[in-house]
Amino acid sequence: MGPQRVAVKVVGLLQDPAFHVAKCAAELFSDACPRTCENFRALCVGGAKSLRDGRELTYKNSLFHRLVKNGWIQGGDIITGNGDEGESIYGPTFEDESFSIRHKGRGVLGMANKGRHSNGSQFYITLQPAPYLDKKYVAFGQLIEGTEVLQRLEVVPTYNERPTVPCKIIDCGTFEP
Repeated sequence: MGPQRVAVKVVGLLQDPAFHVAKCAAELFSDACPRTCENFRALCVGGAKSLRDGRELTYKNSLFHRLVKNGWIQGGDIITGNGDEGESIYGPTFEDESFSIRHKGRGVLGMANKGRHSNGSQFYITLQPAPYLDKKYVAFGQLIEGTEVLQRLEVVPTYNERPTVPCKIIDCGTFEP
């Protein structure tokens, strides 16, 4: 039996380089990864405060700083915006929770990390199946709306996997179905 779908969904408004704004939504698998999903949800809603310096932790106005062709798009560095940092609602990082969700298709949401038990705020969305990420990165959700956003982002010009033009989350939050 696979992961159960949850009622809480997240929604984001993304802006691509041509200033198109599009909505996307994802289901979070909180039965498999409750702490990971709560971290992501809280960062979408905003309002949580940094344990380091008290600033608000939110994905709002954050950038997608990495686009791996035929791989994934990555964002969520809510500290510097360049992929070097991030912070969770639990502190700088938190532990890997579960590897039960597989990276078996397009639109899987997962936590980017710098090694075991180093999840913060950075996340990715797969552009195709990525089994090489299984057991190394915690997948915790699935994009259910907004695949056109991925289509626009995956063709953005890059230099060393960095977009040459800004790709931004302009707003985000949750909704109940």
